[in-house]
Amino acid sequence: MSVFQFEQIGVIRSPYKEKFAVPRQPGLVKSGGGELHLLAPYNQADAVRGLEAFSHLWVLFIFHQTMAGGWRPTVRPPRLGR
Repeated sequence: MSVFQFEQIGVIRSPYKEKFAVPRQPGLVKSGGGELHLLAPYNQADAVRGLEAFSHLWVLFIFHQTMAGGWRPTVRPPRLGR
């Protein structure tokens, strides 16, 4: 198995601060967009030149607040009140 390492190039800001606030049907919320803030040295105009020609951008990310809990093989969807 290969191991890949990568470095943080930005931060995603979202209007949702808690997992319970995120709508389950995102198409129903038109004003729920987030923003990607690039960190130096990636926050230069040359780093994003030409992106306006595309309709979509793939962003790979890590949920950094889940890292301390370690890996678990079972995925549990969030439930209200828990």
